[in-house]
Amino acid sequence: MKGLKKDITFIYMDNAEKAMYRPIAQEAERRGYQVRLTDDKFAKCEIGFYCQHINFPQFSRFSFIMLHDIIQQYGNWPDLWLREPWNKYDVGILPSNQWVENWQQCSQYYYANPRLGMYQVGWPKADAYVGIDRAAYRAEFNAKYGLDNSKKTILYAPSWENDGKQDDFVRAMQTLDVNILIKQASLDPNYSPAFRDMYNAIEEMREKHKDLPGVFILEPATNIFEAIMACDALVSDESSTMCEAVMMGIPAVSVSNWLIPDVTPKRFPRCDYDFVLMTTKEELADFIRDLLQNYDEILKQVDGFRVRTFGNMGNCAGMIMDMVDDCVADRPIRYPRLQPAKRQPVPAKRLAFHLKEGVKREVYWNYVQRNKTVAVLWKAARSVKKKLLG
Repeated sequence: MKGLKKDITFIYMDNAEKAMYRPIAQEAERRGYQVRLTDDKFAKCEIGFYCQHINFPQFSRFSFIMLHDIIQQYGNWPDLWLREPWNKYDVGILPSNQWVENWQQCSQYYYANPRLGMYQVGWPKADAYVGIDRAAYRAEFNAKYGLDNSKKTILYAPSWENDGKQDDFVRAMQTLDVNILIKQASLDPNYSPAFRDMYNAIEEMREKHKDLPGVFILEPATNIFEAIMACDALVSDESSTMCEAVMMGIPAVSVSNWLIPDVTPKRFPRCDYDFVLMTTKEELADFIRDLLQNYDEILKQVDGFRVRTFGNMGNCAGMIMDMVDDCVADRPIRYPRLQPAKRQPVPAKRLAFHLKEGVKREVYWNYVQRNKTVAVLWKAARSVKKKLLG
């Protein structure tokens, strides 16, 4: 794009998104770009990087869109773009072969196609940890946090903390001779009622377990990759941390009868990925014991999936900045553009849903939050709707 300045703004909501951007931001600074990271989703940008479910790239002269979560919207696969259209961005970045397969099933629809194209790059968050001496790293980590270096470490990192999941995990691991490591999400309790409930549940579990021998609770702001690099297995429900663990060669275990409270009634995890090991909370201790006894064989399976799925590990941030350089220089992007399927009209029912979701999100997340008059009208309309629906 002609006249584009070397000025990048990364829009983030939480520390996990910030950590994903950090390798790109560091590479951008190395190349002489002005760099800003902000949680102002309405920030005016020269070059804007976005990764949330709902973004406003109209405030950027040029925009890049990425996932913030490797298993983002798993329940709606393959068509993430029906609810989160990427056609309003200039360049789209995908992290893995699985995501390319998802996109190819939807690429015939306009809303799945960024203006300049879609590219498979990788997951930049892992760049900083590629090539690290794992044994030396773990010894340093264990010394820093007081873990026993002679023991295996089992990490707990859920997508949601609720219904005493952490207590289930701790009780199960106390029957084994392991380090019990806990990394909960970093949440703003004022962001939403759901976040407040989860924040309170995390604090309750912290108080319950903080003084137990062999239990080590990390600060929620800790980069998840720091914990993954130090563990021997990860236990979760359906969190993207499981995919990130496998990316780094660590087995991931999902507890299939832990509940997820993002709907009413609560649901079971959606975890039919071929790289995740499954068990129940009642069998968790025995399952981890068996996993550790057969560890070398399981590592071979994990590594096979990692090699098939993730590429460019260690080079992702550099590739992304190569793309930015090309756009600033107004020349074709040097990497191959993914080829979409032949364009087709969106079926009427799907199109109606897509347009309705788009209007609802734009009105609520943009205009309601930026205009007091619209906010009042929105609140009044919601009140009328509730009365009509009883």
